[in-house]
Amino acid sequence: MWDPNNMFLNGPYAPWREEGEAFDLEIEGQLPDELNGALYRMSANPWYRPGDPSRYHWFEGDGMVHALFLRDGRASYRNRYVETAGLQLERQQGRSIYGGFMNGRAAPLPPGTPPVKSPANTNVKLFDNRLLVFCEADVPHELRPDTLETVNQRYDFGGAITGPLTAHHKVDPANGDILTFGNIDGTVTWFRADCHGEILERHTVDLGFPTFTHDYVVTTDYAIFLVNPAMFRVEHMIKCLPSTVWEPETLDTCRWAVLHRRTGEMTWVEASDAFTQTHFLNAYQDGTRIVIDGHRVPRFGPTWKEVESPPPGGDWNWWFSEMVATPWRWELDLATGKSKDSQVTDILGEFPRINDERTGQSHRYGYYATTRGAGDWFTDGMAKHDYLTGETSMQTVDGVLTSPNEPEFVPRPGATAEDDGWLLSTWWDPTTDRSEVIVQEAQDFTATPIARIKLNHRIPLTVHGSWSDAADLDAAVRSA
Repeated sequence: MWDPNNMFLNGPYAPWREEGEAFDLEIEGQLPDELNGALYRMSANPWYRPGDPSRYHWFEGDGMVHALFLRDGRASYRNRYVETAGLQLERQQGRSIYGGFMNGRAAPLPPGTPPVKSPANTNVKLFDNRLLVFCEADVPHELRPDTLETVNQRYDFGGAITGPLTAHHKVDPANGDILTFGNIDGTVTWFRADCHGEILERHTVDLGFPTFTHDYVVTTDYAIFLVNPAMFRVEHMIKCLPSTVWEPETLDTCRWAVLHRRTGEMTWVEASDAFTQTHFLNAYQDGTRIVIDGHRVPRFGPTWKEVESPPPGGDWNWWFSEMVATPWRWELDLATGKSKDSQVTDILGEFPRINDERTGQSHRYGYYATTRGAGDWFTDGMAKHDYLTGETSMQTVDGVLTSPNEPEFVPRPGATAEDDGWLLSTWWDPTTDRSEVIVQEAQDFTATPIARIKLNHRIPLTVHGSWSDAADLDAAVRSA
């Protein structure tokens, strides 16, 4: 591939540029009769060779949507690139002209070229009878939920939102409202929209710094953001510098920004030290306390000193490959403005998920992809953590597969227990260079998976995604 030394262009990350579909996929085991719908996943998948492959980062590849359709015990698959304005411009030029916002570009953009490309590569969800692709660089792109054809490069909530939105919206399980935000140079605007995309509430808050806010959490009454020393500076992208820099000289600790969802009132809570969240699991209220679960790293991004010095061995991603996330719990006391925190388990990992029906409410279980530490690849297994007993269970599929992505929890129809359902995740078989979608009984987490769906090729390691049941999918296809 384009650079054998860049981990993000090899192994489970290596681009797969072929678009297509496959039917009646091979299934080892048996799919549950009730499991009918679509699993959507996003991967970063560069169409053109990056201008400087040594600087290429996983977050920068062109977005490709992968859809696994399950019906009556059978499985089919389709994948397609998101036709962004930036990708279309590069196709006109016949080469890569964007990229490098994480590590800085090797050369300036051609004259007259728009300064920022939205790769549309981070998250995908069925909303408002549309399949929306989310990326922090812009508003979502709209795709057909069945063919994955790009039909609109801007889903802007009826013109109400013009700036970038987070890829980590939340959905209120009580009414289907989407809860989202945009961060422009440290000014956060939080939105609540109903299931048809009409904006119902918005509040704006100044975080004081252009801090990195990839994810956030909500409770019944609050939206909570972490202000941390990782600074995202848009102007660096124009100057060919890394966009996100670890700046303890600017902010030497963290603090929590707690926004009341209805009044807009702000409460600030000091954190105990400096760190960056990677992804949050969930949050909930307990009296005057807010309990937050998620994963953290000691820092995110190179320091200024490291930016100014050549990277070791020309590896621009060394700081990322050495970054391993740890599950933590934070408790914020709104009455005192103080917080306390603790590490949840010593089983490292990333991409935490819950049963989404517990969003903003108390949860017992969390699921995430594990890693034993910095090594060849990012993930190597799957974990289920019980926050009541403190037990963490592991699934490795007997070591045959590796590099699983973020797990997706699908509740069993009529379930009453929080973990009564299935976990779906995509794994890589390095011996065949093909991917498999693993279906597990969440309540029997360590048992042999009940089904292994064999794909015909490798899906580049995906970022985020979602599940849509058959009824919602059918309604969206009818309205498309």
